[in-house]
Amino acid sequence: MNASKVLRRVVAMVSAAVTAAALTLTGATPASAANYYYELPYPAGESYLVTQGPGGSFSHTDVYNRYAWDFGLPVNYEVSASQAGTIVYSDWSPYWQNGIEVIIRHSNGTCTHYAHLNRSFYWPGDWVPQGRIVGWVGSTGASTAPHLHFQVINCSTRVGISAALQGWVPWTGTRPVSVNHYA
Repeated sequence: MNASKVLRRVVAMVSAAVTAAALTLTGATPASAANYYYELPYPAGESYLVTQGPGGSFSHTDVYNRYAWDFGLPVNYEVSASQAGTIVYSDWSPYWQNGIEVIIRHSNGTCTHYAHLNRSFYWPGDWVPQGRIVGWVGSTGASTAPHLHFQVINCSTRVGISAALQGWVPWTGTRPVSVNHYA
């Protein structure tokens, strides 16, 4: 077989594989795609101001908070799990700046972190589905006003991990609309 026929066959096989992969991905729901899909941490249909996004100038400047979001949610408002997982921490933080916090470990090996809460509802070891209310917004710890500090973190080190919420990275001043339904 000559080189041009071999090249055409290779191109045809690669093209078929890419097409099959694209069909598989487009048929998949966002939550099932690679398991790195995080919902916004508040109820579906609602939108709230991102008062500080990743790389913010006020407090999102170190390795622990570089990729965090602050959402301007009202005090005592519902905080929803952005992805299903197991509660690994739910109480006053050993780091006073966080106040009351919830940390959830997910099947992809990452954790989500919810800080400055007024109240948390679960204990370490409890499993919560995506969308379950895990706490209420507060202003505990190093907080100047009620808001939710939310981020994806390394479970062992608490170092922030770059992530997208519902497929994009909301920036300061935006009002992303949640699709996170109650569980």
